[in-house]
Amino acid sequence: MFDHTVVAVHFESPYQPLLDAIGELHKFGAKQFTLVDVLRIDDPDDLSESHRAEARRRLAQKQSDLQAAGYQVDIQQPIGFPAPELAKIGRGYGAQLILLGSRGEGLLREFYHGSTVLELARQTALPVLMERIDPDPNTFGHGETFQRPMLATDFSKKAAAAQSLALDIGERTGALTVLHVTDEDSRTEGQERLKQFAEQAEGRGIEVTTRLETGTPSRVIRHVAEKERSSMVVVGKRGDGPGREIALGSTAQQVCRNCPCSVLLVPNEQGIWIR
Repeated sequence: MFDHTVVAVHFESPYQPLLDAIGELHKFGAKQFTLVDVLRIDDPDDLSESHRAEARRRLAQKQSDLQAAGYQVDIQQPIGFPAPELAKIGRGYGAQLILLGSRGEGLLREFYHGSTVLELARQTALPVLMERIDPDPNTFGHGETFQRPMLATDFSKKAAAAQSLALDIGERTGALTVLHVTDEDSRTEGQERLKQFAEQAEGRGIEVTTRLETGTPSRVIRHVAEKERSSMVVVGKRGDGPGREIALGSTAQQVCRNCPCSVLLVPNEQGIWIR
């Protein structure tokens, strides 16, 4: 499913959560990992010889540790701005996933300043998995990201890829929660769409829990994720708003910022990444 995963790391950042996520992805069939530590071109400290040497040493040590655990791992230490560098490396390697850490509302300063997570999601055509560094204690912990996945979908064409990937994940885990947020006038149509999707999932051996809700989508997604104790929310990343919002929908942005669990952002383009 995610044969080759690019993993954003930084030697000053909490690292164990990403290690746990790598282990879980390996169980899902991931075969190769590329660890990437981007040295910021606008940060003199990052570009000092001593910092670069120490960062390289720690990156190589992480590579060695993972190889000793049986993983295929290579490392990259480009100089530039994190989001475009990660997107370029993911594209160049033909990866199926980019994995990084996040601390919710503030995001990680340790992950190269706050806006990188959303900027990366805008710039890449690959799925992006944001692993919570400090997950909500009422949800699942590190290494359990795929235990209770939840798909949040509006059933639009732009959500088709997220729906497809959620089904693949549900087939592996055996269970999937499906949330559709609509308005009062569209509840009947929404219920029918949920029923059809549930039948499709059940046909693949997945135990499905459906939720039909009304309200502000991002707030409802957070509430249901907490209620269902979801370990991960799968959501399509494309939106209909003006300007840059076309590249990352406002709902997806708010889910990234506020959701208590990990978030898997899936692009709507077909044929760019391989399941």
